[in-house]
Order: sequence, then structure tokens, then C-alpha cells
Amino acid sequence: MLGVITALQHWLFGTVDVLGLPHPYWLPVLLASCQYGVNGGLIASIAASAIYLAQLSPPSAVQDYYAYARMVAVQPATWLATALVLGGLRNLHIHQFQELADQLAVMRRRANDLSGGIERAAIEIYALERRLALETGSAAAFSRSLALIDLSNRRSAAQSCGELFRVATGASTMAVYLRDRGGYVPVWAIADDNIRPTGSMQSLSVLAVEAMIIEDESRELRPSASDLEPRLERHVVRVPPSGDAAAQLAVIVCDLDESRDANEFYRRADEIGRAFATILHACPEAAPEARS
Repeated sequence: MLGVITALQHWLFGTVDVLGLPHPYWLPVLLASCQYGVNGGLIASIAASAIYLAQLSPPSAVQDYYAYARMVAVQPATWLATALVLGGLRNLHIHQFQELADQLAVMRRRANDLSGGIERAAIEIYALERRLALETGSAAAFSRSLALIDLSNRRSAAQSCGELFRVATGASTMAVYLRDRGGYVPVWAIADDNIRPTGSMQSLSVLAVEAMIIEDESRELRPSASDLEPRLERHVVRVPPSGDAAAQLAVIVCDLDESRDANEFYRRADEIGRAFATILHACPEAAPEARS
């Protein structure tokens, strides 16, 4: 900018100063000070002063030395003072602007964190609402199943407790086997939440049930499979007898997806199994009858 101004001065006006107008070197000094602060203003004022002094003619013999020194120093001193004042104000503005920019960046990060927290909270609330709805529905179904328990005999009680066990554990494929005549007779079964007739199902011997129990207990000690598609695993829930009897009073055989939490299933199944045993002990033996 200083070079362009100097060229225009010589080519258009043929002189350094234009009468009636401020010195043209004020323009780069003011612009640099207002744009870049003290450093930019100092560089512009020093450059303008150097070019200005290089264009001055030497003093004449009749010119007073102090008057000439005053003429030489007034413009550079004024430019330097202006650069310091305007540059200082600009530096203050830049500093405040940077502080505001940093605060804005912090607020944006906090807003992003808050937004992410709100989204996660909304997801948690939705999950809790679904869980509450499911638990409310399960509690209602559990209450209905509990109210429909038939205590007339053990077979009827086992059949009505099968629905109670399904609601409590969430098992969709299972069968209830009641101890009868040296073996275990199927009295109630469902497959994929559909009631399955037990007439076509085979009874289980005591040895077969014990083998199934041993296999189920040993499965708990093995690491879970890493197959891409989950498999069904057979779990046996025991209904313990009273006293020192060796055989189980009844068993519940469930086919569960291996991806399901087995610990939660066993916790609920054991609780229902103990309640099931208490109910069966309180019921009289059933009269011999054909399986349904």
C-alpha cells in the first residue's frame, strides 16, 4: 500500500504532500493499527516513517535547524503515537474477542454434552417405561395365573402352576413333568407360547431326569458359545420333595435361547420352584386317570 501511494504521489501529483489533505501515509498506519493491533501499527508507522524520511529534501542554508527537525519529526511521531493508541485498543478488542470465543467454545461443548446427556436420559426413560409396562403386564398376568391355581389335586395344581411358571420366567417353550408311578408324567406343555397337548409326549424315567439335571448343571460351568446364531439350551428346574426323598416331586424342562441371561432365569425359576413344591405338598394325590 505504501508503494502504491508513493507511486501515485510522484506520477499524478509530482510531490510528496497534497495541500489541504492529510498525509496519505496515514491510511496504511490507521488500517494496520485497526486491523492487527500494536504490532501491525508499529510496523506500518516505521515503514511509513522510513519512506517519508527518504523522500524529504535536505534543509536549505537559510532554514532554521529546529524548524526543520520539527517538520521531520512531527509526522513519524504522530503516526507512532496513533499506532500505539489505536493498536492498544485493537489489542484489547482482540483479547476480549478471544475470551468470548473461548467461552463460546466451552458453552458449545457443554451444550453438546448436555444434549448427549438428554438423549441418553430420553433413551433410559423410554427403556424404563417399556420395562415398567412389561413388568406391570407381567404382574397382572402373574396375579391372574395365581388366582387360577387349582388345588383339588396335584395333577391339576401342576397344570395350573405351569402357566404361573411361564409368566414368571418368560419361558416360551417348556413342559411340566409330575412324579407318578416311578417316573415323570407330562401334565402341561407349551411350544412357542402355544399350549401343546401332552398326550403325544413320552414320560421320563428317573434316570433320564437325573441325566438331564447333571447335563444342565455341567453346562453352567462351561463358557458360553460364540456362534453367530444363538442356539436353544435345555434347562431343568427341580421341584424339591419334602423330607429326605431322593427323587424330585416334579421337574420343569425349558428350552431357552442361550443368549438369555441364565442367572436371572435360574433365580426366578428357583423361587417359583420352591413355591410350586409348597403348593404340591398341600394338594392331595390325584386319582389314576388317562393323560390329557
